[in-house]
Amino acid sequence: MFVRNRFVLVLVGLLSATSALWAQMPDDQAPDDRPAPDQWFFQIVPHYETGALAILSHQYQSGGDSTGITGSGAAKDGAIFDFIKQGGQDILFPYQRLSMDLHFGEANIVTFLYQPLTLTTKTVVGRNGTTAPVVVDGVSFPSGTVLDLVYGFDFWRGSWLFNFAHGRGEILGAGLSLQVRNATISFTTTDGTLRAISQNIGPVPILKARYAHWFSKDFGIDMTGDGIYVASAFFNGSTKAFAGWLWDVSLSAKTTFVEGSTAFLTLRSVGGGAQGNNAYDANSATTSSASSYSYNALATAAVTLGFEIERF
Repeated sequence: MFVRNRFVLVLVGLLSATSALWAQMPDDQAPDDRPAPDQWFFQIVPHYETGALAILSHQYQSGGDSTGITGSGAAKDGAIFDFIKQGGQDILFPYQRLSMDLHFGEANIVTFLYQPLTLTTKTVVGRNGTTAPVVVDGVSFPSGTVLDLVYGFDFWRGSWLFNFAHGRGEILGAGLSLQVRNATISFTTTDGTLRAISQNIGPVPILKARYAHWFSKDFGIDMTGDGIYVASAFFNGSTKAFAGWLWDVSLSAKTTFVEGSTAFLTLRSVGGGAQGNNAYDANSATTSSASSYSYNALATAAVTLGFEIERF
């Protein structure tokens, strides 16, 4: 909890510093030496960023019914598992992100993104005064068991954005994204004798918005947002109704450090979740039990440094 609170304070401080720098920027420092979009028809802009990720909240349940519990006694199949309090996610994780923008003319931007997001931790069931076992998808892990936990939610995303600004050094756009999730969640005893694992892959349609502006040739901001909430089998790519939501929002302060290349400091939050009965057929050893209840809610915050190359 202490690490997470300190991390949030750092986020607030960096945001305040960025706002102050923005407020002090003279209005007459127009980025007139930056190339206008109509000076090219096609442009490739690769991006890379790396930094630290903190988990703000993360709860998970697999098994039981919509009330959250079945069975009796202390071992309740489907009880909510808190990855921060019980699963060792109260630390910082390495974070990176790779993407590429393809600019077509002055109005259309296509983006391809790969986001690795796999969190690996260890924990001991029943530490800090609790004695109840952890039960996931019918598998009971007794108190005192050492667990290896993997929460993997890597994804690929393709986006199209239409830029309404059409101006030099500015983007004001909206568009659509299609994300492919690649989820793996596993609870495994260190000796390998017990394991609960759930995996699935599927498409997720998303709405997208972006605002970027250069106040001078040396300073600009870039705000992006992707997000959606759906509660339909059609949109979730399954055969059963299943609610899902996600967001990916960021604020970047940018500067040109060499001609044609930009460095940036970014504050980002990525999160999402799902709720409902299992939307997939139990046709493999890594699929949760048919029609079992599932709940998953994750919220993160990251601070990163990155660069992009506008001209090769």
